[in-house]
Amino acid sequence: MIRFFRGSGAGPAMLLTLAALGLWSGFFISPPRLANITGRNIMPLWGYITQALEGSPHLAVLLSFALMMTVAIVMIRFNTEFFFIPRRTFLPALLFILLYSIFPGEMILNPALPASLLILAAIWRMISSYRVNGTSFKFFDAALMISSAGLLYAGSVWFILIVLTGVLLLRSPDIRELTLAIAGALLPWVLMYAVWYVTGGDPGDLTSTILLNLFGEAPSVYWSRTLVILLVVTGLNFLPSLVYLAREMPTYKIRSRRTYEILIWVMVISAAAYIFVPAVSAELMAVAAMPLSFIMANYMAFTRRVVTAEILFWMMAAMIVVSRIWPY
Repeated sequence: MIRFFRGSGAGPAMLLTLAALGLWSGFFISPPRLANITGRNIMPLWGYITQALEGSPHLAVLLSFALMMTVAIVMIRFNTEFFFIPRRTFLPALLFILLYSIFPGEMILNPALPASLLILAAIWRMISSYRVNGTSFKFFDAALMISSAGLLYAGSVWFILIVLTGVLLLRSPDIRELTLAIAGALLPWVLMYAVWYVTGGDPGDLTSTILLNLFGEAPSVYWSRTLVILLVVTGLNFLPSLVYLAREMPTYKIRSRRTYEILIWVMVISAAAYIFVPAVSAELMAVAAMPLSFIMANYMAFTRRVVTAEILFWMMAAMIVVSRIWPY
């Protein structure tokens, strides 16, 4: 299967789509009750979207599925553009779909999913600034995208650190580009407060909602035995990928190295936010799955130990199915 997905073409694309439909088939047949989702404390902008879909559970499933597939497609295009995995492959998309499905309770109307699309677009924008002459406004765009993602999912604001890190990694230190990045990060929030005030809202209520989404207590995850085993198997797939990346990274081109460094920062910030921020929970997998998928795909695309990688991959895929059938 890994050899099959190492390439591109109609075959891997068709099987990728079938795998995604298989993982989502239960939701298409019996969509979850949206009252359990829309009743949570969420950001106002995302609240308008969930309220519009509250009476259409099938449409909510379809929208969530379309967003996930969009992220997967953009991931493929992102690698095609910068070729930091020097192979045209569907592996990043396949792994993202699998990793995103680890927590099935967070798959429908997850605000971190559209936020992940904006974060990925912001990273794309930052990488494209490499070796651009003069002051680059792309960090303003990147900060604007990530900060706009925060209007949907408050936990996205922690990823503003990626933009500041990107300025230092991709460019010579420039106070103007740092200033532009900070301005881009502030602009969506200024606009949201302005619109909120003009439409008769109380800025204090908006502040309370934002603080609750940033620092409140998120719903706990049920750590079943199958979920724990699945996470262990996923870790066994990821560890050799990380070791392979650390060993091979010095041989990569500078832009490819910088891309992986930014992806590692996304992974580190995701882990830190999950551990130290009570408001962040399993929904963050929508963001964390992106760097994990790229790093694992890079290993699977070039490892000579294909049998070992294949066994670990099938163990992960099998445990995802088992965790759906026996979620205890």
